[in-house]
Amino acid sequence: MVQTEPGFKSSKGSLTSRALRLAVVRIGLVALCAGAVSYYVNMYSLETAATTQLLLSTEQTLQREALPFDEIKDLQRNFLNEFKDTLARPGMAATLAQDFDRIFYRHEDGSYTQRPMLFEGEPLPDGRRFAGMSATYAPDIPPNDDVKARFALSYILSHKYGSSAQGRLFNFYGVVPEKGFPIYQQADIAKVFTYSGPDALKLETYEFYERGFATPGNETLFTRMYWDASNNAWMTTIATPDVADASGKHQILACVDVLLDELMKRTAKPFVNGAYSTMFIADEDGTLVYYPGQMDQVKSSEGKASIRSLKLTGDYPLLEAVASLTPGQAKVVQTRDDIVAMGIVPGTPWVLAVHFPRAQMIPAIFDNLLIVIALGLLTLLVEIFILRSILQKQVAIPLFRLIQATRSLGLSKERLSRDTLPIRSADEIGELARDFAKMAERIQDAQEQLELKVKDRTAALEEANRQLVVLSTTDGLTGIANRRHFDETLVNEWRRSVRAGTLLSLMLVDVDHFKKYNDHYGHQAGDDCLRSVANALKAHAQRAGDLVARYGGEEFVLITTTPNLDTALQHAHALGKSVEAMALPHALSPFGVVTVSIGLAVMVLMDERTAQDLLKQADQALYKAKAQGRNQAVLANIV
Repeated sequence: MVQTEPGFKSSKGSLTSRALRLAVVRIGLVALCAGAVSYYVNMYSLETAATTQLLLSTEQTLQREALPFDEIKDLQRNFLNEFKDTLARPGMAATLAQDFDRIFYRHEDGSYTQRPMLFEGEPLPDGRRFAGMSATYAPDIPPNDDVKARFALSYILSHKYGSSAQGRLFNFYGVVPEKGFPIYQQADIAKVFTYSGPDALKLETYEFYERGFATPGNETLFTRMYWDASNNAWMTTIATPDVADASGKHQILACVDVLLDELMKRTAKPFVNGAYSTMFIADEDGTLVYYPGQMDQVKSSEGKASIRSLKLTGDYPLLEAVASLTPGQAKVVQTRDDIVAMGIVPGTPWVLAVHFPRAQMIPAIFDNLLIVIALGLLTLLVEIFILRSILQKQVAIPLFRLIQATRSLGLSKERLSRDTLPIRSADEIGELARDFAKMAERIQDAQEQLELKVKDRTAALEEANRQLVVLSTTDGLTGIANRRHFDETLVNEWRRSVRAGTLLSLMLVDVDHFKKYNDHYGHQAGDDCLRSVANALKAHAQRAGDLVARYGGEEFVLITTTPNLDTALQHAHALGKSVEAMALPHALSPFGVVTVSIGLAVMVLMDERTAQDLLKQADQALYKAKAQGRNQAVLANIV
């Protein structure tokens, strides 16, 4: 029990009871306000971070996914140009008509296919081989020399362009409007199509044929995606017609069938954790290409299912935003449930939308909110305890006595000073006064100690942040720089080289036949191989500013300055030799050991060039190195 002094009353209006009530109200309000502020601040911070990350990763995906379609359109344009130029040469039409009779033979039903064994690689009498090429042609009327010339030329060029793109594209074929086409692919179509019965080939019913030859222009078109039962895969056909003549007729249509499974797999897993991707055609209904959970409907509708037909109302804002999109650039659209970064894949009619569900942010927001509430409750309990066990017992009564002493001191006209405090008194007020003086000294000492600890903690935090930066820019497997660090460094080194007038060299390095290595030796050996290659690359960094980075998978990059092209190429050759000299066994490689192919590009100091141009040249040179047999370095052509 608290012993009260005469004249001191402990009631509902006492200092202790009022302090307790005020503490409850005050801390309740503080916890409520802090919770509200925490909720909205965390919501804003998480939305801002998610939006920034979505925009960055989506734009990178758009640019990456555009590359194969750019290659397809370039191949088709080159095919059409060569087709036109070849056909226009004097005497070439007659020669090609003769080639038609050498290559094709007529069946009893009036159709034509390539002669037996040509698909398997048997040569013509003049030694030409067309392995992997097959053809089907069912004319309504017997072909004249013009049709024969065009069909034979389409066969020859389809083999040329199809074989050059082998491994990167599914197939390549040129269609003539007389209902025939030769095609370069693994399957022999001459053994597949028939021209009678319910399964008869009716080429005019195919979307690429109908649209390609019906348009007066020569713009590239993408068909609606469709399920190909023979390949058990989703596909689309990319077709480019030649320039129509004065009557609006076309002579040839260049086509490539594209398997969409890999595209779906890549876009189904965005770089942002918790996000998911959708893809649809930029039309009024949003015809679906890929939509998680809706692919059965897409398949059953033969690729005609759309956002509107499936009544995906949550995605209607995406359809409204399509008109404002710029190919290759991402735009954020807020829907009821998601934050969506969307953009058109350059060179295609497809819109990629990366959805980040708002529900993903709720756990983090509520975790922070619970922490604030818990701290508020803990503060309330502590304050109640202090007020009851300390304020009432040790402060209220001594304060009453101190008031009495203050009143008595107040009768004096002398100014109140330290000497007026009852520090010499033996009662509780004197003890309180003495403790107060000592406490002030302790607080000052404690504050000084606290400042020292803050400095120590700040230094430790700065070191932790520095280590975090290193981790965020380092590849976890090889210990060298990661893709993010490379992207930043490439732009910075490009600008530095432009300012300094030095030549910037970029090597894109790919481990030859790495998938075979992984399959044969196992993933652990594959990881060890990548680390060994990374160490070899690091050993060939020539100056402190050079950067060796892992570009992705089995690809590495090396950024360095070089005095001239010869030195850069010598450097690249030396790098390749050093990897080969490690003599890492590779039983499935024609070289017997692990080797690399290197695409080398050296910057040209022109205002219209960018760092991405340098990367693209290195990539093209790498493809050339692979095409020429691997285990070599190729310098990109300077255009």
